[in-house]
Amino acid sequence: MLDTLLSFAYSHPILFNTAIAIISLIILAKAADLLVYSITHYAKLLGISEYLIGFVVLAIGTALPELMASITGAMLGSGEIVYGTILGSNLAKIPLLGLVLLLGFTLSKKESAGSDAPVLTLVLALLPIILVIDGLLSRIDGIVLLAAFAIYIGSLWQGEQKFGRMKKKVALKTVYKDMIIFIGALAALLLSARFLVSSSLHISALLDISPFIIGIVVIGIGGSMPEITVQLRSVYRRHKDLVFGNILGSIVANSTFVLGIVSLVHPVPIAFPSLLLTSIFLFAGLVYTLMVIRHGQLNWKHGLIMVIFYAVFLLLELLREL
Repeated sequence: MLDTLLSFAYSHPILFNTAIAIISLIILAKAADLLVYSITHYAKLLGISEYLIGFVVLAIGTALPELMASITGAMLGSGEIVYGTILGSNLAKIPLLGLVLLLGFTLSKKESAGSDAPVLTLVLALLPIILVIDGLLSRIDGIVLLAAFAIYIGSLWQGEQKFGRMKKKVALKTVYKDMIIFIGALAALLLSARFLVSSSLHISALLDISPFIIGIVVIGIGGSMPEITVQLRSVYRRHKDLVFGNILGSIVANSTFVLGIVSLVHPVPIAFPSLLLTSIFLFAGLVYTLMVIRHGQLNWKHGLIMVIFYAVFLLLELLREL
């Protein structure tokens, strides 16, 4: 069996690595889903508000695929994979919200502990792009990103005194199952992320495609699958504040928490000009999305604009690659 598999890998390397990437993405998404479940259940037991669960707990949980893939990419010396994954994932949040709206849902945002999040999200989302103008996201840059994330989360956490009812402690017997699920899912996440990045780099080399494009299309979009699951579940269960909190929180977590940790583990070199087109679209897309969220009422028309906007971005990136 092993000899047959190795023979297939040598004779059909593109098909083999594509299969590995797809299987890794599926495992990655499922592991992230289980992680999100375990963390969210514990957060609810603590009495944390819906918005903060969406913005902090779910955002960090659903950012784990990007974190593991980016750390692996950095350790393999591919800054293009790292930034392609993060910027691609952040941009993918826009059409994912658009998809929810196109399915016929109308979303409105009420005031919460994170009501100022749209303004700060834009600044924090662009911070890692500004820091890498010199061509390197250094460990000092990583400290800056993590400090920005900690300060912002601290301000949201303080808001829980007004909008939430935190409990001081939760009995261990009520969360031990969540702990077991968390540990098992984390192990699966680590392994699948390693195989995903490795196979993606092989596909990039075989097809002579930039790792940056692979990061945007394969890992960025694939790693965002947990978010669409969270969003659809939240809307169906009438927890709409989770949708906004998860979208904004995921963008902030990717840009600060994920890249901060990655650059501390291994500095990330990247040619800044390669980020220009993606950065422009990220800025424009976030400005539009944050404006309509600030307006408070989103419908299918906004969703259609978001999806078309993202399709244009992908088309231009692929044309640039040709």
